[in-house]
Amino acid sequence: MKTKKLIWRQYYWTIPATMLLALLAGSGFTESEDPTTPAVTMRAAPEPVAQPVNFGPVINTKLRQAEPSFTADGKTMYFNCQVRPDRAGNDICVSNLIGTLEDGKWTTPEVVAPGVISLKETFDAEPLISSDGKKLFFVSTNRPGGYGETDIWYSENVDGVWQSPKNLGPPFNTPFSDHCLMFTAEGNEAFWTSTRPGGFGGNDIWTSRKVDGVWQLATNLGQNVNSPNSDHHSLPSPDGKSLYVTSARPGGFGGEDIYITTRDETGAWGPMVNLGALVNTNKDDRCPSLTPDLRIFMFDSERAGGYGDKDLWWVYYDTVRYVR
Repeated sequence: MKTKKLIWRQYYWTIPATMLLALLAGSGFTESEDPTTPAVTMRAAPEPVAQPVNFGPVINTKLRQAEPSFTADGKTMYFNCQVRPDRAGNDICVSNLIGTLEDGKWTTPEVVAPGVISLKETFDAEPLISSDGKKLFFVSTNRPGGYGETDIWYSENVDGVWQSPKNLGPPFNTPFSDHCLMFTAEGNEAFWTSTRPGGFGGNDIWTSRKVDGVWQLATNLGQNVNSPNSDHHSLPSPDGKSLYVTSARPGGFGGEDIYITTRDETGAWGPMVNLGALVNTNKDDRCPSLTPDLRIFMFDSERAGGYGDKDLWWVYYDTVRYVR
């Protein structure tokens, strides 16, 4: 599929001060008004960024950077990284944003709690930081004490120190592969990826609701969302009505693409809709996330123009938020 650059224009009014004062006073204009005062003009607003922006060389390297998650203040980002040369698998890193994402300035990424969260013997990825920054969910492979090979774990931060991780347990973890955890805004509905029996392919999207403080049995989202291919990483939209899902199903732009599915008033999930050429390419484009202010839509990608393996990229959320 060919990609097209998105271009649009917004306009704003330029009003002379004398005219504005008159309008505010409700008096209209008089003959004493300066006849040389220019008339109201309409100018084109600056064109917004309409192509994905790379996070830059402080965050991205020739290795893997993926799956970003921000604290509620929008200043600290946790993400999947691969920076330690003697690392058996992948780590979780943290970096602080200096200014805005548009500025592109970051502190040097650091591995989160080496020897506690990021172990040399395990594959640790897919971080999800709680809004208060006190609980970090992540996936870990081959970590002792789990239910299966790949489980979802969490660590609590006490007085600035990350504690020994705890297994999230049922209904999230099984003897199969369970990963890619996400919550709706109110925190009472969870979505994650699992290869457990009862699905439609390899990786499927599953969900659970918390009732009276207890997470209920997991249910599969069904064949409108899940396919014989890999379907994973399900990000709820801000209103909780839609999910942004990564899928390797046929009919996309190539590799893994980001799709969206929306549920109706009965709660049934509708067919998956490709998010389009702005975020999807013939390479792997996946694992979306939103900044807390809902301005920025982030994802990782192997597209051309990056620094290496998987890179982190962003677009303004308004460029994709109305795709349904």
